[in-house]
Amino acid sequence: MRRSVSFWSKSFMVCCTKNLLISFVFLSFSLPAAATGLLDVYRQAVQNDPVFQSYQFRTFVAQEGKRQALAAMLPTVMATGSYMHKSQDIVSSDNEVYGSGNSEYGTTVYAVTLTQPLFNWASYTGWKQAEIVRARSEMEYVLAGQELITRVADLYFQALAAKDRLDYVLVEQTAVEKHHELAQSRSDMGLIPITDLYDAKARLAATEAQTIEARNRLTDALQALSEVTGSPVDDPMYLGPNVKLKGPEPASLDAWLSGALEGNPAIEMSKKAVEVAELEVKRQNAGHYPTVDLIGSFDNEDTEDSLFGGSSEVETYKVGVQLSVPLYQGGEVASKVRSARHEVSIARQELVKQTRAVERKTRSAFLGVDSSLKRVDALAQSVDANKLALEAKQEGFMSGLFASLSVLDAERDLALVSIDHAQARYDYILNSLRLKQAVGTLAEKDLLDMENWLVK
Repeated sequence: MRRSVSFWSKSFMVCCTKNLLISFVFLSFSLPAAATGLLDVYRQAVQNDPVFQSYQFRTFVAQEGKRQALAAMLPTVMATGSYMHKSQDIVSSDNEVYGSGNSEYGTTVYAVTLTQPLFNWASYTGWKQAEIVRARSEMEYVLAGQELITRVADLYFQALAAKDRLDYVLVEQTAVEKHHELAQSRSDMGLIPITDLYDAKARLAATEAQTIEARNRLTDALQALSEVTGSPVDDPMYLGPNVKLKGPEPASLDAWLSGALEGNPAIEMSKKAVEVAELEVKRQNAGHYPTVDLIGSFDNEDTEDSLFGGSSEVETYKVGVQLSVPLYQGGEVASKVRSARHEVSIARQELVKQTRAVERKTRSAFLGVDSSLKRVDALAQSVDANKLALEAKQEGFMSGLFASLSVLDAERDLALVSIDHAQARYDYILNSLRLKQAVGTLAEKDLLDMENWLVK
């Protein structure tokens, strides 16, 4: 009997130790051959992410809007042509010369008219508006690119976190299966009470449920990555064990806040929105102003016959200046001006809102980097402590001081704190990216630097 117990004890001990080593190999070194790096995922997203691509097309729309606004100040040339067939019959007339008669004839007219605006304040203001809208659209595109970087990184590390959890759960499930086999065998030999076997079955069922949930989470996380890349991402790379983490530089929160207020694209976009709204007031107010146009025209009228006899062809040339002065339009212009002024107030409030939001996000990212560093250090110490606790319980199990469930609990505790440690490192990276995004300096180079932290 002692040989039997000793055999199963050694088998369980070897299994726990082997599974623990496998878990750390999974999380630190081992990778599929076709692992996909963070930079590769980002570059695929640049080409295929529909959200980012839509912002690129918005810049094209804004560029066309500027061309359309310019067209309102350029000359227009209009060509017209007509053919009229006339049938005339004098029914009665006091004129003795044209007292009676009838005639049928056709008239052909074609004309060309050129109009060049000389003064139109509304068109000029609209052109200035279009230029600001174009610049704002370019800033929006830059902001979308920075948001794509943080969004891809967030999704990528969510997938890594899900994969970490699945790796640990699989390791734990293997150990619990071995424990269940041991409990079943010892129960068959009458060495343990039936309650111990029930405990082993319950632990195995719970672990299997956790494995199913972990697989689903990983599948969903990888699918979220595929949404932005347009192609499957099955094997993300792992974050290496020797990543050197450091605090933000400069270490002053005020310096980061000042940089964010000066360089954040979202704030600049809000400022441009205020400028556009202010110009809209001027554009609407231009409804009170006169317009001046230079008009030149040429027309040719060819009449085949007339009621009074004979055909004719007449060419007419005209050139002149046309002045149009609005006198009264039912109060519409004044109402539009008041409405535009209210829009200015709305845009200014949006600027205040955006400024405060940027300040909050910058502060949160800065403090997040600092807290993530502290969490990484604290959890690293916790990982070391849990390793020692697991080793002690494994030795105690061999000497009969601890039950096998105690070893499983210690292994699970080590897995959970290791997952938290990995998540803290992911949080550090994401907060670092968000901090650079807040000041408007985030670029692809930052992902290139982080690519060196990933291992194959």
